[in-house]
Amino acid sequence: MKKTVFSFALATLVLGYATAANAATSASQTITGTLNPFVSVTTVEGATTAVSVNNDGTLSTNLTPGFKFTSNNKNGASATFTVKVNTSDGNQADAIAGTGNSTDGKIVLANAGTLPNAASVLDALSDSPAAATNANAISYTVSFSVDNTTNGSVPVFDNTGNSVSGNVLKKNGTSQITMNIDKSVRTNTYSVDDVAGSYQATIYCTSATL
Repeated sequence: MKKTVFSFALATLVLGYATAANAATSASQTITGTLNPFVSVTTVEGATTAVSVNNDGTLSTNLTPGFKFTSNNKNGASATFTVKVNTSDGNQADAIAGTGNSTDGKIVLANAGTLPNAASVLDALSDSPAAATNANAISYTVSFSVDNTTNGSVPVFDNTGNSVSGNVLKKNGTSQITMNIDKSVRTNTYSVDDVAGSYQATIYCTSATL
């Protein structure tokens, strides 16, 4: 009986020694933080967004509204631009037009106090406007440009002709898109039928990672 107890105690001692001999003396653990892709868009400070309209319909200087895009996405980001003006029927009308895949087009500024009707805006954007039928909507030419062609592409008009889009960033980084609105008024889009006041248009920009 004593022999049996001694043998069990000895076996337990040997097992405890083996366990201690195999215990780890070092360890490692990975910690992780996930950075998701993002794109942000802001307006460009210092851009010319307010000018005077001369008594011949020309602007005192070119308008140059712009947007800056920032993204950490290696594939870059896209953006779409639309322009709207308020009309007398209580709606908003498209205020930009161009040919598909072109970077140049036409834009309308509308009287913010005496609103034009939708037909006036449409006529002012047409290729053959008539001053008698576009009261309170004055049209100018517009083009788009990018500050760095290495980082981004110039957006172009889509097939509808009422919006402009493109890959404003080709990779992670920053780029700036400028709308260059020429101060020269388009023929037959200005007359004394255009009531004095503030003429405006709102530019909308939406962006997404690619």
